[in-house]
Amino acid sequence: MLLVRNIFVLIFVCLMQQISAQYRCSSPNRVAGYCVSVYECPSLLEVLKRNQLTPSQLQFLQESQCQNGYGRPPFVCCTPDIDFNRPVTTTTTTPISVTTTTQRTVITRGNGRGNILPVPNECGPNTLAKKIYNGIETALDEYPWMVLLEYREKNGNRILNCGGSLINQRYVITAAHCVKGQIEQQVGQLVTVRLGEYDITQEIDCIEDDCNNKVLELGIEEVTPHPQFDPNSEHRYNDIALIRLNADVTYTDFIKPVCLPLTESRLPINVDELLVVAGWGRTLLARQSNVKMQLLIPVNDHDSCVRKFSSRRINIIETQLCAGGEFAKDSCDGDSGGPLMRRGFKKRWYLEGIVSFGNRCGLEGWPGVYTRVADYIDWIQSNLKP
Repeated sequence: MLLVRNIFVLIFVCLMQQISAQYRCSSPNRVAGYCVSVYECPSLLEVLKRNQLTPSQLQFLQESQCQNGYGRPPFVCCTPDIDFNRPVTTTTTTPISVTTTTQRTVITRGNGRGNILPVPNECGPNTLAKKIYNGIETALDEYPWMVLLEYREKNGNRILNCGGSLINQRYVITAAHCVKGQIEQQVGQLVTVRLGEYDITQEIDCIEDDCNNKVLELGIEEVTPHPQFDPNSEHRYNDIALIRLNADVTYTDFIKPVCLPLTESRLPINVDELLVVAGWGRTLLARQSNVKMQLLIPVNDHDSCVRKFSSRRINIIETQLCAGGEFAKDSCDGDSGGPLMRRGFKKRWYLEGIVSFGNRCGLEGWPGVYTRVADYIDWIQSNLKP
C-alpha cells in the first residue's frame, strides 16, 4: 500500500512540473492542488474505479470538480493524497436543503447561468461517427444531451423509464407525462437523472479502443411540468416539463447540451423531411434496449395526422408534430420524453420534438406524436432560473 501511494505521489509531482500556476486550486479539505483532467489525477482516478463509494467519498469527488483545468474534462482539483477523514469544506458551493415537487434533497448553488441557453457553437455537436439509421446503435459520443430518468418503485428498487435532453448546465427537458400523473402510481417517484449513458448494463462503455466516462447521476432540485398539461387527458396537450438538476453539469465529450429552435436559428419543418428519434425504449426483440438506439423517420402531413387520430377520438393540434408511420419504425415504450432531432442552423443538432404518445408501437400508417418544442420556447425561457 505504501508503494502504491509513493507511485501516486511520484506521478503527481512529475505531472505538476509540467503545469503552470494558473491551474492552482484548493481541494475540498483545503489542500493545495492543481485543476487537471480526472484522467491525469491518479489519486482520484483510483477512487473512481472502486465498485462501491462511501457517502464521504462521493461527496469529496463531487466537491473536487473545478473549471477550466489542464487536459480534457472533467476537471478535478488533484492532490498527491486524499484524506477522507478530514472535514470537507468548500468556498465554491454551499449545500442547502430544499423541498421540491419530488423529494427533499441536498443541492448546491450553481454559478448563476441556469437560465442561459447555449448558442449553436456551444450545443448540438455532431459526432464524427458514420451514420447509419433504421434502429441501429449510436456511437459512444452521439447525441450526448440524451439522459435517462430513474424512478424508485414502491419496493425500493430503481427502474429506468423515460428519457430527456440536456438543454444547459442545469436543466433537462422531458415530457410532462414522465413527471406527473399515472407514472407516479404505476412506476414510482422520479429520483435521479443519468447523463452520459450509453449501455445501461456497463459501468464504462467501450467500442474497440474508444471508451466513455462513468455515468453521471444527479439528483433533482425541482420539476416543472407545463401548467396546462392534463395528466388525465388522452390528447396529451402541452406534454412538456423541465427538470432542474441539483448541481451544475460539467460538459465532457459525452455530456453536452442540445440546441433549441430559438427564433433566430429556427428553420421550418417540411412534410417528409427525415428527423432522428433516439432512445433506450422497446425494440422488436426486447422490452428495453440496453444501448442507445437511433431511427430516421419522416415528418407527416399535419392534416392527415389529424384525420388519422380522430378515428380514435384524439384531437391533434398545431403544437403537436407527427412523424413516422412505417411498420416497425417508431419510438416506443421507454422512449417517452426523449428527443426528436435534426441538423439545422450551422449544422448543429436541434431538439424539434419530445416523444409524447402513439397508437401502440410501429403500426403501419400510425405515426408517433411529439410535442413541438418551437412552440414552447417562451415558456421554457420564462421558467429557467439562474
